[in-house]
Amino acid sequence: MSQTTTNSPDETKSDVSDTHITPNFRVSGLSNSAVNSHEEEGPRLSISKYTEALLKSWKEGASKTSTSPNKISVSQTVSFAAFLYEKMRNAVEFREEHLIRRSTIERILKRRMILNENGRDIAEPLIKELLWARYYENNTLGEEKINEVQAVIDKYFFLRNELTSGRSNKEQEKISKFILECLSCEIEENLSPNPRREAFINYVYQILHNHISHLSDGGDMERDILVYIAIEKTFTHSDLPLIKYHLLKLMLPEITKISWKDADKILPNLFDVYQRIDKAINHPFSDKIRNALKKEMPLFLILRDIFTQNSNTIESILVDENKLKFKVDEACRRRYDESRVRLRRTGIRSFIYILLTKVVFAFIIEIPYDLYIQKTISYMPIIINVAFPPLLMALIIMSVTIPGDDNTRKIFQLIKEVISTNPEHFNPLAAITIGRKIKRRGLVFRSIFSLIYLTTYLISFGAIIFVLSLLSFNPVSQGIFIFFITLVTFFTFKVIQITQEYQVVDKEGILSPLFDFFFLPIIRVGQWLSGEVLQKFNFLIFFFDFIIEMPFKAIVEVFDEWVHFIKLKKEEIV
Repeated sequence: MSQTTTNSPDETKSDVSDTHITPNFRVSGLSNSAVNSHEEEGPRLSISKYTEALLKSWKEGASKTSTSPNKISVSQTVSFAAFLYEKMRNAVEFREEHLIRRSTIERILKRRMILNENGRDIAEPLIKELLWARYYENNTLGEEKINEVQAVIDKYFFLRNELTSGRSNKEQEKISKFILECLSCEIEENLSPNPRREAFINYVYQILHNHISHLSDGGDMERDILVYIAIEKTFTHSDLPLIKYHLLKLMLPEITKISWKDADKILPNLFDVYQRIDKAINHPFSDKIRNALKKEMPLFLILRDIFTQNSNTIESILVDENKLKFKVDEACRRRYDESRVRLRRTGIRSFIYILLTKVVFAFIIEIPYDLYIQKTISYMPIIINVAFPPLLMALIIMSVTIPGDDNTRKIFQLIKEVISTNPEHFNPLAAITIGRKIKRRGLVFRSIFSLIYLTTYLISFGAIIFVLSLLSFNPVSQGIFIFFITLVTFFTFKVIQITQEYQVVDKEGILSPLFDFFFLPIIRVGQWLSGEVLQKFNFLIFFFDFIIEMPFKAIVEVFDEWVHFIKLKKEEIV
């Protein structure tokens, strides 16, 4: 980390506020409301100092409504049109719902920077665009937010200009991207602060960071950063821009407290912090740590739900075993039901995303090939290419099972343990060493298994090509089928993970090994296509962002100003 981050969590276990990578909690005793008597109280539960600290931070982090007398208002007619546009725009870019607003802020900034490179006076139109699209309700943001957001913009543009000066074009591009991502995060945080989210992330970090004993090729501080990144990915499903911004705040906490006028005092450390964040994000052990901690997330997700649904009575619930058991059961049943709904909804969204961004492009290739090379249109391959992928997705999704009562009982036991035991004593996972050197015997087996794994690619795709050849698919139709089937299988796999988010009791079906053997290579290819190829060549995103959005938003802005002008004229009539 940077020079401003000094202590590792292991060095400060007795004081939970000494290090930037750990929660800035103040340990306090339970208030009287936590121990009030109740007619049917169950066995009493003790509370660890970290749970006490979380309770205090949760109370202090209650959201406060704006008291500003002057609110920003936009035309509702304009808002409806912008809202519909944003719905269409977001359909062509698959992204989790809680990440859409931040990415929209980044997109607006990019577009406005084309004509306003230094970002002067863009806070007001930025906020109005967010209000038009109903990312915030009309008349909920005070006018003071315009100056606050503009101050944030000025600060980051100053840092970008100073940090990129004299560097290579490639380095300038990477730094500018990093600065823009962090800027969009701080703007969203300013407009809708959520200290409770940060408090819970820090709580989960304190509980779990010792599960990774150490890295074979790194120190404790490096391990702590990677554990924090893994928790952000698995607990809150943060995207990389959010993770980068939170790491920036942890390493340089003064970043949110300065303006562009005194921003030069962090410049000596900023580039070092940027490099450390980039290294951590791309660390080879990152995925291993994420997978190691992922199984521990269900209990924290349910515990967060209990906090959210019972904010006023949470202390009395945590110290009473009967109340806690009832609330765990209630939260689990609600989440299981929601998982069924999300499974269907996300499945539909995934297919619409694939349909909009891939099918049209594929048929532009397949039909001309049939007409000009084959001299005739083969309808059977076209029908199969359209019908089979969604049918496969539907069949897989319908076969997914939702966790049951045994899963709920296990979550309750884990929650009871985690709220009562200090992290140094709580150990549901044995400590793991990441990157441990493989013994010679293990290396031999790993080499053999890797060779077998590569063979599965030949078997899986060879079988598909063989069957398609029997159905008279030409090479282009075969390529399109494989293209679709890998993407649909990958997105189906992502959708199924929704139901596994709250699962702590593993239930492996009899046919699971056979399924993994055949479909894992297909899923991996679909992941590569989705991440490495299609995100870089998503023509519909380019079409929306540069062909439609710029003129559309300009018309919306003019119309909104016209409505505002007419309103002022009406008010002048006595």
